[in-house]
Amino acid sequence: MMDVTAPGLAFYADRIKAGKPFAFVRYGNGEWDCILGLYHTTRSGSQRFTPDLRDALMDSLQAPRAGDYFTAMQSTNFLKRVRILPWAERWLMVNAPRLVWHDGEVFARASRHGQLNPLVKAMRARHTIIVGPPWLKKLSLADELIPVRSHNCWQDVDKIYRKLARKADSVISFSAGPAAKVLIWRLWPEIGKSCWLVDLGSVWDPYCGVQSRHYHKHVNKAMIKRNMA
Repeated sequence: MMDVTAPGLAFYADRIKAGKPFAFVRYGNGEWDCILGLYHTTRSGSQRFTPDLRDALMDSLQAPRAGDYFTAMQSTNFLKRVRILPWAERWLMVNAPRLVWHDGEVFARASRHGQLNPLVKAMRARHTIIVGPPWLKKLSLADELIPVRSHNCWQDVDKIYRKLARKADSVISFSAGPAAKVLIWRLWPEIGKSCWLVDLGSVWDPYCGVQSRHYHKHVNKAMIKRNMA
């Protein structure tokens, strides 16, 4: 059985406040569908899987980065429910048996329960770059937006990488599907000494008027106000 550590939201927010860079990269059903060859796109339809994307995702797990590079797993209960978890565990046992997993639901859960404010406050105190679809420009804590395609942004992965490889002293929030995992893996040796590389997925969508996931219906105006205060 996969062992998942859950240090809680404050662990990550406090590291941003204290000036201690880290990477947080989350693997969910989309990444596993691609790695295991179970599906041809993400379930949301946002990314078509290609052989080079699959190879890059596998590389990112088989050759994990050193230092404060936290690899996170989507809810194991959910992965079990959609019948991915046993296949993922078998693959990991053979290909990446020494990985230590963090709780991949920490940010989405905090958003849903009105407890995201410590992370938001920590990000506001630093230069924050949002890597994601154009509607995230509405996000109030974004100092800079690097827009990506809402569908199939993997085809631009090298261009996005070149834009980010010059950054420093920034919190970089990624909302770019499976491509985000590869970008963070590639960028960590280049800018990880001064940047926070955080895979936040679809967390910010409801803050910009887009409900792209089922749980977003619980992130209402009052919850958004509390989280962003």
